[in-house]
Amino acid sequence: MRLLKSRMQRILKRAGVYQRLKASRVYDLYWRLADRSIVARTDIEILFYRNLLNGLRRDSLVFDVGANHGTKTDIFLKLGARVVAVEPDQTNQDILKEKFLMYRLARKPVAIVGKALSDEEAVRTMWIDEPGSAKNTLSRKWVETLRQDDERFGQHHQFDRQTTVETTTLDQLIGQYGVPFYIKIDVEGHESSVLRGLHSAVPYVSFEVNLPEFAPDGLECVEMLARLAADGKFNYATGDYERGWALEEWLKAPEFSRALAECTQTSIEVFWKAPLTHVQ
Repeated sequence: MRLLKSRMQRILKRAGVYQRLKASRVYDLYWRLADRSIVARTDIEILFYRNLLNGLRRDSLVFDVGANHGTKTDIFLKLGARVVAVEPDQTNQDILKEKFLMYRLARKPVAIVGKALSDEEAVRTMWIDEPGSAKNTLSRKWVETLRQDDERFGQHHQFDRQTTVETTTLDQLIGQYGVPFYIKIDVEGHESSVLRGLHSAVPYVSFEVNLPEFAPDGLECVEMLARLAADGKFNYATGDYERGWALEEWLKAPEFSRALAECTQTSIEVFWKAPLTHVQ
């Protein structure tokens, strides 16, 4: 069975429809019959975001910054959102196009931005772990962290290739596509640079923090969001969406910064929500 599955994957990839199939109802139906736990994890994540994004309407705009293979983009689409998927890696851009735009009677409401986000429009170096890897990054600190840490992901990371990518800012994206209801940021240690390019509040933002190395960067992100809306509140999740929130209550920036400084997890996803009075 495993050999047959591998052969089928190779055939579908050569035909250029493998990623398209993964974003189809047929794919979901197959796993509901073959291994329901796989689809159940997606259902739990969809429910998590539905409960989080209070007020999200059909056609609300979401920015998926660091879209990678489009796993989160697919979830946001299933919630009825329009998605701007920001992804500088060419391999991942091809996957996103195949997954959401090609071989369809009607394209999904996805705009793919083939740039990285940062604090300015420029050309920056991106370190490559391997083409399409979720570890590829603009953060030299992330590169050095993983080069010295074989335990975090259970393998050694070389980052022995580099390329240059164009960067833009959240402000520029908002000017082009409109104000998003939610911005998800997962860019392997480059999160604080991305948030420096945002100068107005949006209803919801999330960003990844890898601990303990990036605790100062996470605290900087909290401070930047607090400057946009001082009465905005924070919470975090550890990736187990079935368990939900790590904190019983959403906290303002000073209290949350103390909670973040005491966190012993290796990786968390921080969420921030702003009062609607601060949203343009």
